[in-house]
Amino acid sequence: MARPTRAKPEVIDEICFRIAAGESLRSVCRDDHLPAISTVTMWIVDGTQPEFTEKYRMAREAAGYVHADRIGDIGAGIESEAIKPEVARAAMDAYKWSAERMAPKGHSPRTIQDNVSSDGSMSPQREVSDEDLDKRIRELTGRDD
Repeated sequence: MARPTRAKPEVIDEICFRIAAGESLRSVCRDDHLPAISTVTMWIVDGTQPEFTEKYRMAREAAGYVHADRIGDIGAGIESEAIKPEVARAAMDAYKWSAERMAPKGHSPRTIQDNVSSDGSMSPQREVSDEDLDKRIRELTGRDD
């Protein structure tokens, strides 16, 4: 039987729930009843499945929190001597990297700036071409060179 290529609601939900639980997209798509990873990644990037794209984005963010939570479990494994520190360090770095990229608002060491004002007064209204900008500068400065 061929794998599905359409984003049916039950397929979308299963993929996103499993991603949110911390599974990789690659491992989820290994199941024969789910689409191939190439199909799912195309849904993400080509814009033809907007309902999937938004759920997938939220699932990835949730997975970031799951990955961050695993760091605490690894720390407990070090304390109980169930995990060697050098192995734990590598795993913690990988989970930290994932958490920072999947859920940057919650886990990134960098500050994320949102330059949009709440009332829209300082939000950019439109793109200005170089020619229009040069013309406006000449108008304001009184120069015509």
